[in-house]
Amino acid sequence: MHELQKRYEPEIHELALTARRLGELGFVTSHGGNLSCRVAPGVILITPTKVPKRLIEFDDIVILDDSANVLFSARGRRPTGETPIHLSILRRRPDLRGVIHAHPPILTGFSLIDEEILSRPFLPEPVIELGPVLYVPYAEPLSQELAAAFDGVIERSNAFLMRNHGVMVCSPEGPGRALELLEMLEAMAHSVQVAASLGRVNRIPADGLKNLERTLRTRELPLPGAPGVLRSLEEGYRNVG
Repeated sequence: MHELQKRYEPEIHELALTARRLGELGFVTSHGGNLSCRVAPGVILITPTKVPKRLIEFDDIVILDDSANVLFSARGRRPTGETPIHLSILRRRPDLRGVIHAHPPILTGFSLIDEEILSRPFLPEPVIELGPVLYVPYAEPLSQELAAAFDGVIERSNAFLMRNHGVMVCSPEGPGRALELLEMLEAMAHSVQVAASLGRVNRIPADGLKNLERTLRTRELPLPGAPGVLRSLEEGYRNVG
């Protein structure tokens, strides 16, 4: 085992397990999706290119510095082509540890329509733990243009829907927690889809958002997004969706 693998063994196991779970859930297909984990200042774990997530093992995980230089990779393994997006997000958000890019069917379906429906506050848990789903304009996958498209929104939420592409979910607690939040988000999207088929979809009103801040304080959770950027839950939903 390489020295860096020994040093970050628990985190590598977590990232590999999370990648496999992502594949088992059907949130990615073929070689799609990618995950990263910050393990120390300037040290990033990331999934390899062209390996199905359901098959990811410990030795598949690539170790990078924050300039995309490979510190360790097993023979035949190269970091995902979406590495620039992960590194850009982690640079802009030093509070984050885990980032997941995936293509869950229902969330991705919402990325294909003009209306930014999921930016609205529908359910308490996603409001408190993720913030509004902010939309990122379409850009070519693997490109610096797509990485730059996050610049205007990355500090205001932990959930992002890329137009005609997929979703990005971030967590200060690591990739395992990011996947739990992604499952929550996909469940919310499913609920909204069902509600829309039955009638008018109601959002949480403004006074309800204010009251949810009591829940946030009771659970000792920070506001979504980068620390200190939002002053209230209500501010996060202002002028979106």
